[in-house]
Amino acid sequence: MTDDEHADAAGPGEASRGSTAQIVARIGGQIVDGGKPRGFHLTVEAVTDEFGVTRPMAREALQTLHQKGLVNLQPRIGATVRPLGDWDLLDPDVIAWRLRKAPDSQMRSLTELRETVEPRAARLAAVWRPAEICHDLIGLAHELHALSREADFERAEEGFAIRERFRDVDALFHRTLLRGSRNELFLRLAHPVEMALNHRIDRDWAGRHPLAAGAAPRATPGPDSGSGAVKRYPVRPLPAAMWFHVGLAHAVDQGLAATAESFAGAILAEIRYGRFEDPVVRERLRAGLVRFDVDRLRAADRAPFQEAMREIVGPSHVPVIVMGVSGSGKSTVGKLLAASLRTPYEEGDGFHSQQNIERMARGVPLDDRSRSPWLAAIARRVAATPPDEGLVVTCSALKRIYREVLRAAHPDAFFVHLAIDPADAASRLSSRDAHFMPASLVDSQFEALEPLEPDEAGMTLGASLPPLRIVSEVQARLAARRTAA
Repeated sequence: MTDDEHADAAGPGEASRGSTAQIVARIGGQIVDGGKPRGFHLTVEAVTDEFGVTRPMAREALQTLHQKGLVNLQPRIGATVRPLGDWDLLDPDVIAWRLRKAPDSQMRSLTELRETVEPRAARLAAVWRPAEICHDLIGLAHELHALSREADFERAEEGFAIRERFRDVDALFHRTLLRGSRNELFLRLAHPVEMALNHRIDRDWAGRHPLAAGAAPRATPGPDSGSGAVKRYPVRPLPAAMWFHVGLAHAVDQGLAATAESFAGAILAEIRYGRFEDPVVRERLRAGLVRFDVDRLRAADRAPFQEAMREIVGPSHVPVIVMGVSGSGKSTVGKLLAASLRTPYEEGDGFHSQQNIERMARGVPLDDRSRSPWLAAIARRVAATPPDEGLVVTCSALKRIYREVLRAAHPDAFFVHLAIDPADAASRLSSRDAHFMPASLVDSQFEALEPLEPDEAGMTLGASLPPLRIVSEVQARLAARRTAA
């Protein structure tokens, strides 16, 4: 019902309040769009003359605008329009006027507010994980997902009721998330959040604004564009965005604070950019998924959820091959690295044939031919690495051609070369018990060694560094590679 309809249906007193609301809305809109700029002077008489209302109504309208911070009202002097920074920018009317008069600017501001508040609210909700909130979030997330797949969603007339229900469920989902934070100030922001959500689907749904023939589409900003623009609501919600809501609800239920925060950030990144391309947000989501228990999802949702996440964040892990001559500490570093990455560990020596072991034990170095079956066995294990599992394996990988065999098995394989000088390697081997590799073979390994070249995916670290320092350096490099991707 419009303001006029409200006035017609109300009694005399209510009609006056309705009319006053109309005057407030008209003056507020003029202030917001610059028709009455900063410093503009308003008097009761001027309002009475311009809008044809009584003095009490004009006075009440100016008092209301004063309460909203749009004007500074002084007795017997009148009202002066205040600068935007003095307005009550969280007032529902002010938000509504700005959405009508300057939607791009207002949506950018509301989205920036959401980016600050909602991820933190998600984290707190997962910390508290109230049973009622968890139940409601999961139910609402699944209802959103189901509504997004309705056949008529993208049809202008036939899908109106579906989109309206989707809008309401989405608003309730985000209000519930803010309520779950148990932060009363966050909950006070629920209405501005709902207004932003409603505006996108009610006013900026792409299906309602078909492009004119020959018109260029509105550019979709990226994370580095500097525009900060919010993309138009798509004709149909993106599947990834729906899975983010499902993931967020279940992360809260599982008590995974960082994971819940990463899903909330992903939802807002999709709104801001239209494509999930912010490497920082993507890396946070990848890290959050490590602890996420997919088995807690509905059975029918597990595979599509995992597939959607893989498409967005890429493989969770890549095979890491810890290489170098014997005595460089491959096994020590490899085990620690696998534990820190939560990936399986394989000892490269375990892939040697008994014949190779006996040969080395006699002090006879391996040649390319004798190493070939061993490399092939490791390559098969590397090739079988699931993208969500990863692998750390030790392998001397002395020559580039050996590394090419392993890289052919998995193009994303990353090599960590533990560099050591011959004297230190020989000393370490001499003090090592119960191992088939004698110190006498060290020289032959250094003769065969071809260090990593600049075009190879990998890094070289000194074997004399503390093992935990090496692990930390490798973790940092792997994280940087994923972010750059």
